[in-house]
Amino acid sequence: MAKVQKINWDFLAVMSSCLEQYIRGRLNPIQILKILESKLSQEDKSNWNPRNSFKGFELIETFLEVKGITQAELSRLINLSPTKVNDLIKGRRKISPKIAKQLALAFEVDHTIFL
Repeated sequence: MAKVQKINWDFLAVMSSCLEQYIRGRLNPIQILKILESKLSQEDKSNWNPRNSFKGFELIETFLEVKGITQAELSRLINLSPTKVNDLIKGRRKISPKIAKQLALAFEVDHTIFL
């Protein structure tokens, strides 16, 4: 039988808010980690590794929404075909260091969050 994971919706809301504040330049990664860790239950803290919490491709769609740009606009900004951009967003294409740097420039964030 598969283990059922309980979803902490309050934590997800805080995480979403932190991501938006990061994109807008109001929070840095250290501040975000401190906020997120303060919102975790004691049980969750023992199992949480921030490095494993986010996948780079999962962030692209959020950045598009917050920045208010389309996949087509992103494809022009980073000089990739629309099909390749869609593959990145869906997780079908790996984000290379070069693409991570292009995404970072387009979204005005640190490139390491995509790797």
